[in-house]
Amino acid sequence: MAEKVYRVTWKSVDPAREEHVQDFRDIDQGYDFYLMMQRDANAYKVTWEHVTL
Repeated sequence: MAEKVYRVTWKSVDPAREEHVQDFRDIDQGYDFYLMMQRDANAYKVTWEHVTL
């Protein structure tokens, strides 16, 4: 059976502009983290995705 993962990605504001990815199995935890990252001053281009593995 396919597994659903809720993925949050964002880029750092620091000079390296690294891209970060964090996966969640719980939709509520993932969405709360997504909202938190949208408000984070050190993150930009925050995305929220539903991924099936």
